[in-house]
Amino acid sequence: MYQNYWFAALIALGGFSSSAFSQPPPAAGPAAPESIDPLFNPDPKTLLEGAPEFPIIDLTPADRLRGNQSFQNFIGFMGNPTQNIDPRAVTAFWPVFDTVHTSALPALPSATAQVYGAGVTVALSDRLAFGMNQGGYAQIVLSRNQPGLFPNLQGVLQNRRQYAGLREGWLNLGGFVQYTLIADAERQFLLTAGMRWVAPSGASQLFQGQPPWGLAPYVTVGKEIGLFHVLATTGFSFPAGSAPVNSDFFYLNLHLDRQCFGWFYPLIEFNSTYHTTSASLNLPTRFGFINTDTFSTSGNAVAMAVGANAVLVRNKVELGAVYSTLIASQHGFSANGLLVKMVFRY
Repeated sequence: MYQNYWFAALIALGGFSSSAFSQPPPAAGPAAPESIDPLFNPDPKTLLEGAPEFPIIDLTPADRLRGNQSFQNFIGFMGNPTQNIDPRAVTAFWPVFDTVHTSALPALPSATAQVYGAGVTVALSDRLAFGMNQGGYAQIVLSRNQPGLFPNLQGVLQNRRQYAGLREGWLNLGGFVQYTLIADAERQFLLTAGMRWVAPSGASQLFQGQPPWGLAPYVTVGKEIGLFHVLATTGFSFPAGSAPVNSDFFYLNLHLDRQCFGWFYPLIEFNSTYHTTSASLNLPTRFGFINTDTFSTSGNAVAMAVGANAVLVRNKVELGAVYSTLIASQHGFSANGLLVKMVFRY
C-alpha cells in the first residue's frame, strides 16, 4: 500500500514539473505573510516576554588578550625584571636598557655592563598569562688592571686577570606562567601564583649556558591603598638537576609607589636574595653568575631602587627609570645600576 502512495506521489511531482516548465512563470507579487504557529514557528517577540535576562559574554580572542582591565591605576614593578612580574594578566611588551657597574670579586675584576633586552606577557584570559622576562644581549668590560689569585672549582689557583677585557653575547632565556588566584576589583587586591624558568641558552663568554634549567615557584600580591600601590613577590630558585653550588636561593622583593597628578608615579623598591648554603664568591662559572639587575653574584644581598614611572597613555604606554644600589652584601661587594623601561600594553 505504501508503494502505491509513493508511486502516486512521484506521478504528481512529474506532472507538476512538466506543467511548470510548459507555463510562463507567474508575475512577482508581495510575499504572503509567514504564518505563525505557536508550537513550531513561534513569534520571536513572544519568546522575550517573561524570559530571564543573561549577561552577554564576548569571548573573542582579541578580548582575551586584553586580560584583566580592572586594575588600571597599577603600574607594576620597575626594577629587577627577571624576578618582579606584574601580578595582572595583561598583554604587554617592554623593551629594557640596563647599565651596571660592579666592584671587584675574588674571581672577577670590577666591571661595567650594558644589557639590551625586552620582555613580553600574553594574557590567555583575565587570570591566566605567560611570557618571557629574561634574556637580551649584554656587553661587559672587565678591568685589566686588577690581578688576583683565586682557587677554581678544582682547587687550582687562577688569576682573575684572565677574565679581563670585553665580553659580550646573549644571556640565558627565561620566562614564566602564572595564574591570578584573587582579583578583587572592588578592594583593588591581587594574589597571583606562578612558575619561572631559565634555559641555559646564553653565551659562555658571559658565564651563561650552563645546564641544568632553573625553576622558581613564586607568589605575588598587589594592593591599592588610596593613591599608594604596594607590590610584593617572593619565590625560591633552584636547578632542575645537578648544578654547581650557590644555585638555591630565596628572594623577597617589595615595591611602593604613589600616584601623583593621575599619571606620575615616584617609587621605591627593595630586592633581596638569600642563599640556602654559604655563597662562595670564588666561582666565576657558577649557575646564574651574571643576572640582570639581581646582583646574585654577590651572594646574599639587598638592593634598593629609587625612580619614577610616567603614564604617557593611560593603561597603554608607560616610561620609567630606576637607579639601583646594593645596601647590604657579602665581602663589601658594591654594584650600582640604571634601568630604563618602556611598557606597551594591549
